[in-house]
Amino acid sequence: MPWIKRNLLFVVGLAVAVALLGFGIFFYLLDKRASALAVDEELNSKNGEFTELAGKKPAPTQENIKEAKEQQVKLAAFKESLRPQFSVTPLPEVMDDASFKNLLDRTIDALRQQAERNGVKLPAAATGSTRYAFTFDTQIKQLEFTQRSLAPLSAQLLDVQDLCRTLFESKIHALESIRRTPVNTNDISPPSNYLAKKVQTNSMTGAAIFPYEITFQCFSAECANVLEALANSKAVYVVKSVNIERGSAEGISASSTAAPVAAGMNQALANRYGLGNRYGGAPAAAAAPTRPGDAILDDKPLRVTLNIEVIKVPPAAPKKG
Repeated sequence: MPWIKRNLLFVVGLAVAVALLGFGIFFYLLDKRASALAVDEELNSKNGEFTELAGKKPAPTQENIKEAKEQQVKLAAFKESLRPQFSVTPLPEVMDDASFKNLLDRTIDALRQQAERNGVKLPAAATGSTRYAFTFDTQIKQLEFTQRSLAPLSAQLLDVQDLCRTLFESKIHALESIRRTPVNTNDISPPSNYLAKKVQTNSMTGAAIFPYEITFQCFSAECANVLEALANSKAVYVVKSVNIERGSAEGISASSTAAPVAAGMNQALANRYGLGNRYGGAPAAAAAPTRPGDAILDDKPLRVTLNIEVIKVPPAAPKKG
């Protein structure tokens, strides 16, 4: 006791140190216990997932894993067998700004000439343009392009060319509009040229899906010709929807109001379908119907809107060795 009294401060400090050490050991063990409980909980969760997977049908056994790999090989072979059914659009091997501009100008000029030869009325040119550019108004004015935009722009240009040729050869009366997906962020003028949709890529087959919307005026026969041509085309076209409304006389040339010829058809339509007077004389008078009110030809102009998807399959990868 006398020693404790003489060293009271030392004894108090020692007691405090022992107490702090005890508290530290207690909190350390408490933290380790919490960590151990968390590990146990995670282990139980993993065991539960394993039990659930093992109980499923089919279970992830070695036999089932082997069969899944065999199915993947069969799927790859099936994809290769379908590849010949999808035509690959040939793009220029070397594509730069100058070659794309040259391709764009030549394509637009060729389409305008083909529309003129087939008597198809084109939409008015956009503001600031001298000719209708088939949705490529922005690209016509550009001099430089990003390298990654040249390939999709070329693919869309060839798609528009093929679709317009199909329409012109089907003898439609007027092309009202074409809409496609934008490629660059500056593809905003005019807004009526672009769709809100995006080009999609199928993760399994790698096929790219390009959406388009085309509006034109025609008669029912020309509409049937367009759909037949799309169905028989080498390119893979999927017609998602067909919207048909009553058209207007604006899609037909002004000469369509000329005097009627044989079968009640006006002179412009008769010339269009090769039914005019062979020798250039006055058109023969229409024969009087046997009964009053008999309709010989009663076809109204139609306004047709087609939502089309073009499916493009990438070319097969070259075989190794």
